[in-house]
Amino acid sequence: MPSHRLDRRTGQTYSETTSARASVFSKGPSWVHETPFLTRGWEETNEFGSPSLKHSAMRQTLSDQRNLVPQLFENVPWRIAAYLWDCLGRSRKRTFYMWKVFATAYPDEFRQIAQHRSMKIEGPRLPMRDYLEMVKSENLRWRTVLTIVNSHARVPEMVDVSSVRNLVALEVSTPPQINSCEDLETPMAALSDRIVRTWSELAEGSGGFAHVRVLKLCHQDLSEVALRYLRALPSLQVILVHDCQGIHSVATSASGAAGWEYRRLPGEEGPPTLYELYQTSLTDQNKAEPTLDRDSPILDFQIGQASRTPTRPKNAQTLLLYRTGATVRSPTEGSGPQAKRPKVGVSAGGEAQKRLGPRRPVMKDRKTKDLAEVLGQFF
Repeated sequence: MPSHRLDRRTGQTYSETTSARASVFSKGPSWVHETPFLTRGWEETNEFGSPSLKHSAMRQTLSDQRNLVPQLFENVPWRIAAYLWDCLGRSRKRTFYMWKVFATAYPDEFRQIAQHRSMKIEGPRLPMRDYLEMVKSENLRWRTVLTIVNSHARVPEMVDVSSVRNLVALEVSTPPQINSCEDLETPMAALSDRIVRTWSELAEGSGGFAHVRVLKLCHQDLSEVALRYLRALPSLQVILVHDCQGIHSVATSASGAAGWEYRRLPGEEGPPTLYELYQTSLTDQNKAEPTLDRDSPILDFQIGQASRTPTRPKNAQTLLLYRTGATVRSPTEGSGPQAKRPKVGVSAGGEAQKRLGPRRPVMKDRKTKDLAEVLGQFF
């Protein structure tokens, strides 16, 4: 709103409105952290004569990457696309957006030259849902290794992670200082048993988390119930638990965590990165084969700034949990008071049967009188 001010020197009153200058937000979510424009003056002309037609076409094509979509490359041979990708490299304009365009348009050729892409958004400037949309590939052209720092996520957004179909590894970390912050206008979500239960329901009901092999949990307040729910994720093979006391106490107990066997992380170094953990799971002969093409490109994407601890703190414990073939009861079984037995009735043949629904009134068999006997009573 405009504010009225007084110029004491002239005695005039005027209104002042503050407006922010146009920013990259107006260009779309993909260009908040990168720019779509080719560097001005980059290889503008040759030293002698005019540039070639090929060079001019390249500059015009790459001048604004917002105009490029995978459909435009349907009839473009790979040798020309490879030349464009080389020019983007020399001009330092290989953006995340163009990596996705080429990975979608040239799934077989592009993986040979750009197998891995890493991007860290340590200072998020968009809602979490926008970042989740950016890492999706509905046609599974690349695999996503996703790290989420909970200081930038809320409960609905944590649930929306299940919509990333190409997700193969997930890390959820809660910085210790966030848990003690109570003056936030909108409190952030710490991963809880209820959220994990929702994940399991989405995995069973709508096919969420179908390709997730590795899960890394850091500084989370979870219990044994969460491990039972995580069994519903069909491809999940390895869980790294770092500084999660509720899970650690159960996993290291005499009975252990049902459906999971634990191992201590050797050495004094900090826990491995999510990408390293996922790569290790692919080479482990004892683990199930991945459900996505192991040669497809990998996107290593981080949202938020993770805590930097070069060595493992003495009070922080790290465990590796490996999936076993043990049968696990539903998390609702065995918890709370003992369930009541269903009432059993007896059929006419003497067989026991369960009573379904409420009791219905039944007319008792009574001996009927003969009509002649009834009339005889009146005469």
